[in-house]
Amino acid sequence: MTTFFAGKRYLVVGGSGVLGAETARQLTSHGAAVALIVRTPSNLPHDLAPLAHAIGDVRTRDSLAQAVGALGGMFDGIINAAGRVAFGAVGDVPEAVVAELFHTNAIGTLNVLALGASVTNDGGVIASLTGVAADMTIIGMSAYCASKAAAHRAMVIAARELRSRKITVLDIRAPHTETGLVGRALHGTAPKMPPGLAPEAVVRRILTAVADGEKDLPAEAFATC
Repeated sequence: MTTFFAGKRYLVVGGSGVLGAETARQLTSHGAAVALIVRTPSNLPHDLAPLAHAIGDVRTRDSLAQAVGALGGMFDGIINAAGRVAFGAVGDVPEAVVAELFHTNAIGTLNVLALGASVTNDGGVIASLTGVAADMTIIGMSAYCASKAAAHRAMVIAARELRSRKITVLDIRAPHTETGLVGRALHGTAPKMPPGLAPEAVVRRILTAVADGEKDLPAEAFATC
């Protein structure tokens, strides 16, 4: 796997989050040149500060485009790790929170796909962490699951649209992972969950899938993590 990434250029969107940061670390360790897009630069881990990075917000295409433009050039792969979560029954989650979920998780994914198609080399990969919620119907998580399901459908269609350029669109629907995201929910309290997967193991599985040319990463693909 190390030789696959050596000398290639990757963009990690949401590089200051737990999964985004771990993705950047592992890609770098495999010899890739990594650039980051972060929404809040003060959250960027110190060890990743030397990497090329730009401020961008997936919620608006102009902001994302400015960040991509600042970094310049083409990429062999883009991995989107930006996301937000909220909990609550369908009638309890405020409209503003629902809008934030869809702007980040669904519209944000569409923005990454739209811009990514123009800056990803033929034969490259555009991956996004939609998460297992895209495939599930969980009481108390309707708004969150709906936003992730929308992102999943966008990924499926983009995979067909970009097939002629041999760009793999990899939808990553990993199970619950211990990123601390549930503790930063926009609204509500998470239901009781079993212990999640280790971020390091999840990222290793993702990069193996990229190197092996896998086309889809449903939750069951992480069974050995």
